[in-house]
Amino acid sequence: MDIVVLIASIPRFESLITVSLPSVIAQTYQPNKIVLVTDKLALTEQELAAVKVVVAPFQITVLVNQRAQGAAGAWNTGLTYIDQHFEDCYVAILDDDDYWHPNHLEKCINHSKEGRADVVLSGISVVRDEKFVSANIPNNVQQSDFLVGNPGWQGSNTFCRLKLLKYVGGFSDGLVSSNDKDLAIRILALPEVEMTYTQAVTVAWSVGVHTSALSAKGSLQKLIGCAQFMALHGYLMDENQKHQYFERVSSMFDITEQTILNEINTNKDIRIVAGTFS
Repeated sequence: MDIVVLIASIPRFESLITVSLPSVIAQTYQPNKIVLVTDKLALTEQELAAVKVVVAPFQITVLVNQRAQGAAGAWNTGLTYIDQHFEDCYVAILDDDDYWHPNHLEKCINHSKEGRADVVLSGISVVRDEKFVSANIPNNVQQSDFLVGNPGWQGSNTFCRLKLLKYVGGFSDGLVSSNDKDLAIRILALPEVEMTYTQAVTVAWSVGVHTSALSAKGSLQKLIGCAQFMALHGYLMDENQKHQYFERVSSMFDITEQTILNEINTNKDIRIVAGTFS
């Protein structure tokens, strides 16, 4: 089974050439293709030339997001390109400020049951100021886990078959945050999805590297993201799960349940379509 690496970037050029792309090139099991999608701006000629030097001798395809602004639109733009050039493959996603350990793709392919697995999940570590903070090694994840939190499936350890991503519609254009949870909920709703786990930490999630209004307490963007998530998936939650979700959001982001409900009821743009890649 071929492996295509998919990276979405704002772009954050410095992170691309010093963090994420070097970790792709260092893989002991090397991918067949790298697809980079910039979200807001195209790379300049000088930046594109520098990227090609970093990944050489690999060939890289660089695209600009053709859909709704944000990670979901950028990933879906990349998935459209991949679908046009591969009948099926594994899509390995990496955020531009995260990095893989050299054995990440090798671990994933070795635990893919010779390509029969639909999703292979590796462990992910939290790194702050280049220092290890904690690790999360997912195992036997359930849809209900992602309604109230995230047990360890994030962007940079997403390793899925293209056919599955296409079947569930990929990502949800315009979803401001929780794209990983949204994808997991829709995939885990399928009764016969083959999930495997490497049981090893092979991904580093870098936190606090870039100042982001999305993660700021009480930010409008985070409020919109939470309201979108509840509008999409709140119907799946029982009362206890809703309580847990709102408690978590309140403690982490200083956003109250009532504020989220008000946003859902008053913002006509909150209700977006789930899974818009086809």
